[in-house]
Amino acid sequence: MKVIIIGAGGTARDLLRRLGDRWDVTVVDTDPERLERAGLVRDIIPIEGDGSSRVVLERAGYRDGDALVAATRSDDVNLEICRIAVAAGLLRVVAVARDPERLHEYRALGISSFAPASIAARQLEIAVEPRRVSSTSFADGRAEALEFKIAEDSPVRGSRLREMHSESWLVAAVLRDGALIVPHGDTEIMLGDLVTVVGAAQDFSRIVRTFTAGVARFPLDFGQHMAVALDGPRDLEGPVAEAVSFVRATAAVGLIVVHRRTEGMTDESRVEEIEGLLDGVTAHAEGVDLRFRPVAGVPSKALAGVLADESVGAVVVPAPGPGILALWRAIRLLRRTAGYGKPVLVSRQSYPYNQIVAPARDTETGAAAGRAAIDIAATAKAVVTGVAVIPPVFLVGEDRSEEAKRALARLREDASVQHVTVRRRLRQGNPVRVIEEVTDGANLLVVGSPGKRPSLLRPGIDGHLIARIGCSVLVVPPAP
Repeated sequence: MKVIIIGAGGTARDLLRRLGDRWDVTVVDTDPERLERAGLVRDIIPIEGDGSSRVVLERAGYRDGDALVAATRSDDVNLEICRIAVAAGLLRVVAVARDPERLHEYRALGISSFAPASIAARQLEIAVEPRRVSSTSFADGRAEALEFKIAEDSPVRGSRLREMHSESWLVAAVLRDGALIVPHGDTEIMLGDLVTVVGAAQDFSRIVRTFTAGVARFPLDFGQHMAVALDGPRDLEGPVAEAVSFVRATAAVGLIVVHRRTEGMTDESRVEEIEGLLDGVTAHAEGVDLRFRPVAGVPSKALAGVLADESVGAVVVPAPGPGILALWRAIRLLRRTAGYGKPVLVSRQSYPYNQIVAPARDTETGAAAGRAAIDIAATAKAVVTGVAVIPPVFLVGEDRSEEAKRALARLREDASVQHVTVRRRLRQGNPVRVIEEVTDGANLLVVGSPGKRPSLLRPGIDGHLIARIGCSVLVVPPAP
């Protein structure tokens, strides 16, 4: 079989490397040096001349060719070559469009055409966009097939296909845990799914936004409401007031206020005090969905029972007092709340959250804390400072600076999806001291829950930070 290739540039030479042995190849170019380089790739018949000239094409024997490829550096030349070839009745005519904006001119001739700039841009896009796995154009460029990795903050996560109806695109396949799912209306899109979407090329941007945009979900992966205990005026002015602000800064549905049951209480003054506290909550929580949960006994001690039968996404508790016993109190707090299995906001009334600090750590709890910080920042319109601490080599036996840089890069990457700004801080030294320094002036520190049960001998980073820093601290466990 015979193919005539017009143009001996880089694209043509790559094609020569890929063509099978059954092809007899004639290459036409005005530059003898380019023809010589093409001949080094494989055996060719070189023809020097202008490929848009019928005389030159006749010398190349184009009428007897089985295929013709127009691959010069000029769209005007390529289009003229294609017109001559089509008029001569060649069935297989292919062209390279140097300017993607002129692809329609090639298609008007009824020939296949490809734009190297578009192909390169497609591959660059996939490499730059981590949630986009692949992208392929077909149906003469009028359609796209795209693959997306469903992330934690994807707006379609948890949606059924019937809820995602569109006239211009459809979900064609779902790969979940290595198993192919042919989707239908009841198929639910889940975290980690590799989803193939087929749609109109003109809706490319809208399809991408639908599957890769980020939405603030915290604390919905843990539960719908915040919970806080109310037992006196200090609670109302402290953790309860911050809990109201916390609800407004997140995607929480509302706030559950746990208080003492007044039914059967004989102390009239105590009844009036509790009712006054509840009125105070209502007055300060305009626009927040409130639910009052009366309990017998001390409300803070009844929180665990409330969490067992309510949809609670986070719990707000008062911070331990200062002084020489602050670390011991912080350890007790962490030990008491570890059984909740929920994020815990240790309240120091440092709201509203304009400046949020999140240590960047390549761990499950570190990732959970980073996502929570991003979600809160997106809702509260705050800025996140991501801090990665490099431990001294003599302590860990290896240089972990690259690991720290990657963790910071991932935090910024995840934040960018929700248009959240992350300021990077890469420091070496003691983690507690570094984070304490970076947190100076911040409103909220978000950390992952400790991996081990803290003690006075081993209070952990979280224990030290809760005891020492001056802002509120959100401790986040891995999502269930």
